[in-house]
Amino acid sequence: MIHRLSRKEIFYLLTGAVIIIIIYSSATLLTSESSRTRFCILCHEMRIVAEQGWMKSQHFNNDEGVVAQCEDCHIPPELIQKMWTKTRDGLKDIAVHFFGESDPLEMPWDDLSQIARSKISDSSCMRCHKNLTPHGSSIKTIIAHRAYLRMKDKKRCVDCHRTPFHGKFKDQLSVNTLTNDHGVSQ
Repeated sequence: MIHRLSRKEIFYLLTGAVIIIIIYSSATLLTSESSRTRFCILCHEMRIVAEQGWMKSQHFNNDEGVVAQCEDCHIPPELIQKMWTKTRDGLKDIAVHFFGESDPLEMPWDDLSQIARSKISDSSCMRCHKNLTPHGSSIKTIIAHRAYLRMKDKKRCVDCHRTPFHGKFKDQLSVNTLTNDHGVSQ
């Protein structure tokens, strides 16, 4: 015998489905929008990193015309790692912005750089750098990248690629180079 749903049960099911769709859509939109560079540089301390460093780096200006956004490097592409990273780093960034040291002239940039570098996953690098041995690569590059591919999970991209990805922006920080409240171009 098949149970027929009453109008009340149908109403509750449809209402529940609509609520689930709204919550899912909102969470997806919030996750997507809060990962964009324009969101990341809303805080003045991150705008400094962008304007004084990233926009002058190879990840912004390069011969291929590819611009790496904040999320490309700082948020892993895998769903669980992505959500964990967004939660962990988002809460940390909010705490630093409101309760910590957020004056760009006083921030411990060397320490922050090392912490950020330690969190960059190889899967983030590989989103853009798919071909590790492109035509025209030096023999040193080819040997190093082939060794990396053989030793997967024993070495990380950032172990060899030591150049500051945001350029040397901290060297440019001074009261003279910063606008308004230490670098925020309003």
